[in-house]
Amino acid sequence: MKSRFAIFVVLLFLCLPGVSLAQQQMTVPMTDSKGVEQKGDQWKFSADKLVVENDSEYLQAYGDVTLRSGDNYIKADFARFYQATKWIYLRGNVKAQIKGDFYDAAEAEFDLNNMVGWLKKGRVFVAKPHVYFESEFIEKHNGATYSFKDVKVTACDGENPLWSFESGEGDITINGYARLWHSKVKVKGVPVMYTPYMELPVQRKRQSGVLNPEIGNSDRLGNRVNLPIYWAIDDEKDMTFYPEYLSKRGFRPGVEFRHSEDVNSKGSWRADWLFDSKSYDNPDDASYSFSDTMIRPNQNRWWIRSKYNGYVGNPDWQTIFDMDLVSDQDYLREFRSGANGYEATRDDFLDQFGRDIDTADSNERTSTALIARSWDKYSVSAFAQFTENLLYRNGNNPATKNPTLQTMPQLSAYAFKDNFFGTPIEWEGEFQGSYFWREFGTTGGRFDIKPSFSMPVRAAGITFIPHAGVRATNYIVSSFQNASSEVSRDTTQTRILADAGISASSDIYRIFELESAPVATEENIGQSGWTRMKHNFIPRLEYSWVQDDSAGQAKLPYFDARDRITEQNDIVLSLTNVFDRNRATVVMGDDGTPVLENDYLEFLRVRLEQGYDIDEENRSVELSEYERRPFSDFMAEFIVTPYNFVNLTSRTWISPYQGDVTEHENILKLFYDEYAEFSFGYDYLRKINEYKRQQDNDMQIVSYGMKAKLPWNMQVGGKFRSDLNSDRDLEKTASLGWNHQCFFMEFIASKTTVDERYSVNFNLIDTSLF
Repeated sequence: MKSRFAIFVVLLFLCLPGVSLAQQQMTVPMTDSKGVEQKGDQWKFSADKLVVENDSEYLQAYGDVTLRSGDNYIKADFARFYQATKWIYLRGNVKAQIKGDFYDAAEAEFDLNNMVGWLKKGRVFVAKPHVYFESEFIEKHNGATYSFKDVKVTACDGENPLWSFESGEGDITINGYARLWHSKVKVKGVPVMYTPYMELPVQRKRQSGVLNPEIGNSDRLGNRVNLPIYWAIDDEKDMTFYPEYLSKRGFRPGVEFRHSEDVNSKGSWRADWLFDSKSYDNPDDASYSFSDTMIRPNQNRWWIRSKYNGYVGNPDWQTIFDMDLVSDQDYLREFRSGANGYEATRDDFLDQFGRDIDTADSNERTSTALIARSWDKYSVSAFAQFTENLLYRNGNNPATKNPTLQTMPQLSAYAFKDNFFGTPIEWEGEFQGSYFWREFGTTGGRFDIKPSFSMPVRAAGITFIPHAGVRATNYIVSSFQNASSEVSRDTTQTRILADAGISASSDIYRIFELESAPVATEENIGQSGWTRMKHNFIPRLEYSWVQDDSAGQAKLPYFDARDRITEQNDIVLSLTNVFDRNRATVVMGDDGTPVLENDYLEFLRVRLEQGYDIDEENRSVELSEYERRPFSDFMAEFIVTPYNFVNLTSRTWISPYQGDVTEHENILKLFYDEYAEFSFGYDYLRKINEYKRQQDNDMQIVSYGMKAKLPWNMQVGGKFRSDLNSDRDLEKTASLGWNHQCFFMEFIASKTTVDERYSVNFNLIDTSLF
């Protein structure tokens, strides 16, 4: 009653019965079902003319009628507001924005408390996911639900949309679906298809529904159709089903389950399965074999993989779990592409978890589990690893002869570098206790501890860091099966190895003043100049020594590389030059006045390195076959970034004995904002036969890649890799996409050494919805 009386008084002074005033304003408070005023919920009312009728039961407004409440507004030529019910009737050029959605109608009526109402000759635009629907009569219900008759639904802008659905009746629930009955699918207003019922996703957040279909063709797989179905279980979990059909191979269903209970835990679990209509017992079957030595007689094929980050009990006890199990050696080679293929899985794992999986061509799949906790100075961890060796599956080799090493478990403790009892000496340490198991081979336990000490000393601008350490290893062997004859059969064995070294480095720099900064005036906005350059020169000389115990280590059981630590007696000299520039640019400041903005960029890094092997100089064995070559290859590295859109990384190794290049690693990348990206790569390995290194064949791989946006909303992409030595193209992929305002369509063609694929991807509504 108080709110009604207050409004009555305001209206009495502003608008006496039958009297009009120029552009007046008032505030309308909102009330609950019991008439109690709700704090903070108010509509501000203004119009050219306000008239109170029938003892203030309702207010009529004429001309430029506007109601505002926060970001929401309603406009019309005429409005009648009922004080008791908070209903408002609107007529003429009705326009409104309510909670991000836009309304346009000839007439409308709303309850301002909950925005329930109706529109005549109305059009509603849902900004996200960018969907329009218009009808002669639209009724808005509670819960952001609309019902209508004779409606047109589209995601395209303009009066004549590229595509639309025209339906006899239907309803739409925001963050739900548009359900349409008796629909005509139209392209530029021309009917092309009829459907008695259909659903379209209309959501601002994750919502269950059908995802974008995948359609393609492959020489090996035939015609391919995949219609992913997404299930948003709740805010923390979702699941995607992949019902994929391959005309030459059969039905290949897949599933992905994702969850994230809190900021410290998340997981992705994937699996797919195929009862393959094709198999082969002859490795020479060129139609389906990827190998000239292995067979694939199994028709039951599958791949299970996962990544998980979490904790046990307390977030400080971090847990990591990776699983990667596959039925046969060919599965990942065949199913590289697609929403549930190898490449999509790998990209998602790298993006979400930052951890990779084994390559598709690898015959080993690795699964791991880790629990770890760190303190300021120490850390502990428990680790287990299972490696699946595909060479011993499906009858290729006897499973009882599988020598693959399994680590179950491995317990580790680390002491981070710290001062040793308050002295200038620094120390760090590592302990590792492991048990190794094989189906066929040596099994047992190993305990390894390695403390190290160092003492940094700085003199005359040079930092010297001498260091020394000792490694103590103890073995408890339970089986010597398949061990070489050199290995001792003692069940307990011990190894002691010492190491030492010293490094000397310095960092000399100079700052060069270049041109003056441009004057901060409006005429110079956008002008820039390099004002300063910093040059760092970092020489580093390092000597490393590891005790030679090759004869003693040959008697030890072999589990991994830690059991055969290579002797070392090397000197390495490196010279690094780093160039940074400071650029000043005139920009418009926040206050509307020109200011100078500085940015920094490391535009050039040059590193030269070469080593000298003292033990190689003193080698006395196999001199008749391998001459002494104590100098390592000379390595030159250049990283050039003159601008933010150019990056060149080049590493070249040159043999001082052959006088020629032994290895190249080169990649050039060009960027142009979000419009284009180009990459060029060249890798080279030379055939080498030396005492300490061998490379059987020359190898030259060249690669190109590009992505670019073109006029008319077109975009192109491509990837090319070729082995120049064998004159063989490894991969050729091209894509052409059309990014229309209301859909995206992409055609992809790819040819590799084993398959040729074509696919079409079509996205009607923005995939970010899902």
